[in-house]
Amino acid sequence: MYAEFYNLKETPFDLTPSLRFLYLGKSHKEALDLLTYGVRERRGFVLLTGDVGTGKTTMVRALLYNLHSSVKYVYLANPLLSPTEFRDCLAFSAFKKRVHFKSKADFLFVFEEFLRQCLSHQKHFILIIDEAHQLSFELLEEIRLLSNMEYADEKLINIFLVGQPELNRKLSERRCWALLQRISNRYHIPPLEFKGTRDYIATRLKIAGAENGDDIFSETAIKAIHHYSRGYPRIINILANNSMLVGFSRQKRRITAPVVEQCYENTNLNNSFSRTSYKIPELYETEKVEQAHAGRFRKWGAALLVMVVILALGVSQKGRDILWHLSGFSPGHQVPLNKATEAQLLEEKSDSVSTYEMKKYVSSGGQTNEREVETIDIMQPEEPKERESVLQDEDNQSAKVLIVEEAHICRNLVDRGPVGVGNTFEASVGKLYCFTKTMSAYNPTEITHVWYFGDTKRARVNLPVKSFSWRTYSSKIIHAHEIGDWHVDVLSRNNEVLRTLQFKITP
Repeated sequence: MYAEFYNLKETPFDLTPSLRFLYLGKSHKEALDLLTYGVRERRGFVLLTGDVGTGKTTMVRALLYNLHSSVKYVYLANPLLSPTEFRDCLAFSAFKKRVHFKSKADFLFVFEEFLRQCLSHQKHFILIIDEAHQLSFELLEEIRLLSNMEYADEKLINIFLVGQPELNRKLSERRCWALLQRISNRYHIPPLEFKGTRDYIATRLKIAGAENGDDIFSETAIKAIHHYSRGYPRIINILANNSMLVGFSRQKRRITAPVVEQCYENTNLNNSFSRTSYKIPELYETEKVEQAHAGRFRKWGAALLVMVVILALGVSQKGRDILWHLSGFSPGHQVPLNKATEAQLLEEKSDSVSTYEMKKYVSSGGQTNEREVETIDIMQPEEPKERESVLQDEDNQSAKVLIVEEAHICRNLVDRGPVGVGNTFEASVGKLYCFTKTMSAYNPTEITHVWYFGDTKRARVNLPVKSFSWRTYSSKIIHAHEIGDWHVDVLSRNNEVLRTLQFKITP
């Protein structure tokens, strides 16, 4: 409809996945490499997760498109099946004809013989289950049993589970531990960063026939698309497509930030991603922006001068109100100048723990040598009332878009990153750290690290998440006698398991 207006051969932002418009940024290339490696090396179970619209299915289709003819596969896109329906579907896809087995034993016998014939003819067989977070626990157990099929120490079947982050929570349930331990490789696709969003848009425009994508989307428009989409490719497509439709209807050859903002509001995406207004100044508004900044600095300067006068001379409450009014500021919540606040007192107790974390720790009555709470970035907390309203307003939604992009058990932290990462440590290690890097479309929120020795909970540490990309960690003293299996559950605010890190302490 608008393609001819923008001198394009076709529309570049259709929602239907198309390999012609495949964009391989860093994270998507890593995801595709993982899947390819799983096929080539017969890695048994492979787990690929990502939030809605991050491109999981597109990566699977890219894998299938490039598979060698020696690889046979079954792709299951709808896992809402009973065990019997699952076996019938698998048999039909593998044998290319309808076969109904009287019993589970009959199916397993015939199917294993089929897989052995594939192996004897140098053929690989993979089972790919999309939307795997919808699998029932009963069906997950059936799938685990399939993975037991081996011949001469060779896996007869590779199984790829592809789903949303809820799949990690499901696999972390005790009843799925046997399956979880069989997963040899896993990867989580994060949303695109700004550079990735810009390259993604440019790639699709170029494939669609654009000589220069910058002539269609201004830099500020791309910034607006990235902000509102949070880097999710599907939402990028929606905003970019609708923006070009609006531009066509208005006969505008170049899409600007206000057009994107209008499309964002019209499609009600603010109910799913961000409720904050996002105004991006256009290039012709530079002078206005500079004037606004100058006015803001003058205002703050006046307020600072007033505060100095108040502190130096001391005036009555009425006088302070008058001075605040003349400066153009509202005093808001005032604290008596001769009384230290709770936050100030807490800050004097520790230089390495944020005020919010210290409040959490003091209220829990924990012991310092058993549970050390440390955060990478120290920021001031919100007022209690403000925090309570944020928690109530965003509790349900934040968990849906809170992603643990990176998590490690390690010996130390250097330059805000983990050092000595592993899953087996000697008892002499003394202390271990649980490092997490999260992405959250809603902030502030929080995560929790729960340390377990065997089935015994040893520590529970609440950690704030104060920006879209946030790194934080907790630490735990390991005593010499605590030899055995450990794990750390990373929980969302509503106690959903986002990631489980298993490790072992040896003598």
